[in-house]
Amino acid sequence: MPRSGTSLESSVLNARRALEKGTHFDAIVVGAGASGGLAAALLCEAGLTTLVLDAGYPQPFWRRPYQRALSLSLASISTPRVTAMLPPGVVWRGERLLRSLGRRRQSMQTHCYAWPSAPEQFVDDVDNPYETPEDRPFMWLRTHGLGGRVAVPLHGRQYLRHNVHDFRATDGKTPHWPFEPHALDPFYDLVERRLGLSGRAEHSRWLPNSIITHNREPDHAEQLIMARIADRYEGVSPVLGRYAPPLDAVDDAARTGKLLLRRGAIAAAVEPGAANGTNLVRFFDRETGAFRTARSKLVMLGAGSLESTRILLNSASDRFPGGIGARSGMLGANVMDHVGAKAQGTGPDLGAPAGNDVAGKCIYLPRFDTREGGETADARGYGARLYCSPAIGGQSYFTAIADAEMFPRQTNRLTLSKKKDAWGIPILHIDVSYSDEERAIARKSADALEELADVLGVKLNGPVSWQGTPGNSIHEVGSARMGDDPALSVLDPFSQCWDAPGLYVIDGAAFPSEGNQNPTLTIMALTARACDHVLQEHAR
Repeated sequence: MPRSGTSLESSVLNARRALEKGTHFDAIVVGAGASGGLAAALLCEAGLTTLVLDAGYPQPFWRRPYQRALSLSLASISTPRVTAMLPPGVVWRGERLLRSLGRRRQSMQTHCYAWPSAPEQFVDDVDNPYETPEDRPFMWLRTHGLGGRVAVPLHGRQYLRHNVHDFRATDGKTPHWPFEPHALDPFYDLVERRLGLSGRAEHSRWLPNSIITHNREPDHAEQLIMARIADRYEGVSPVLGRYAPPLDAVDDAARTGKLLLRRGAIAAAVEPGAANGTNLVRFFDRETGAFRTARSKLVMLGAGSLESTRILLNSASDRFPGGIGARSGMLGANVMDHVGAKAQGTGPDLGAPAGNDVAGKCIYLPRFDTREGGETADARGYGARLYCSPAIGGQSYFTAIADAEMFPRQTNRLTLSKKKDAWGIPILHIDVSYSDEERAIARKSADALEELADVLGVKLNGPVSWQGTPGNSIHEVGSARMGDDPALSVLDPFSQCWDAPGLYVIDGAAFPSEGNQNPTLTIMALTARACDHVLQEHAR
């Protein structure tokens, strides 16, 4: 998570002064998460004076005493070192109790597995509501603040590349991405070097290699787990997860002296090309309690896949009646989230080391659906992540998560509601559901995790649950997809809005399809590619 150093404090003060003067910025970035933070760093390092509008708004204890007290209580039982000293039943019961208390203002956010580690980073559902059809719920799990969701302590932090098949599927179920599959390689390289990934080159047939900064070998527990899986399944080649601490991208931007940071800025809409190609960004300023505008020819939306699309939908005007990008019929459509399963339990002590990096270390099983052979590379399947950490009494905690691909469909759609949030901005109506095919693969992945637990001698603490509510995987993408035809897409191949030159969408909203890997690395690579395109245009 970004540090509160002198340079960051100066960027906050400078932003306040610049907004009061009505400054025309070189660039405006909305959001300071994985995509927005990286964009700010790359643009500032290239010499562009960049305003970052971040919705996070730290409040003193006296303003939110209930939430702060709850957060401190959760912190006492959610760290790996503490859980290693408590009986598993005590940990699970204590967490369930505190989650029930948290539902007072975070009825949705408390469903996130990582919520106990940092409740204050998640949004207040009372202030930030959304709606769904009664028979089609959606779990929208959100954070506000520097670093975004990857800055939450228990976030998995897995950085995996898409493969050629993800970009160029041959079964007709998903559209091709609007560039050659290896066009993203140099930007994957750039991001991986900045992250400083830990892991090793595995040469998996399903997973492209990454640039590894910290090469490591499996620890004792990982060796035992990987050996048992390889012995049991001829078609499985376990690999080490590729992880890194949160990137201090906002700090990197601040150190250039080119960053201006406005916190508590709730972006509402964009008015493109208002004068001389200048875009206006309208936002609610929580410090002043009023709406304000900021101006720049370059605007990058990195507020989160669904939030960035809400901004585009809310940017309706005589020029863009349904919002920016709506003429394609694809704005708000094709929402996707991984569908899969989760299993938790305790098993034999394998000597897993306790430490601050436990949350990032895991074993990844690419295309675990091929474990018995017989599947082709073109088939759609699922991968699985396996986490192991020490527990009291000569045991280990095990958590396994399977992720399968959801397919883009225009019926899975975002629209604006007539209702508004705490700042008077229309909220989203989210109408998303899984298909029968997606439900079937989720159930298969649940069976696979139960089988995996048996192989490893793990006693599950309940039935394996397949994630029947979209959004639960926290990997939502789509809704403003890129393409090579403005009649069929919202964004061009460089993530720029066809309808509004200078307006880019740099988060997961741009995805034409999902793949079954964690999307964070590909989101960041697309951000780096968009920034490269911007800087080349700027140079010309």
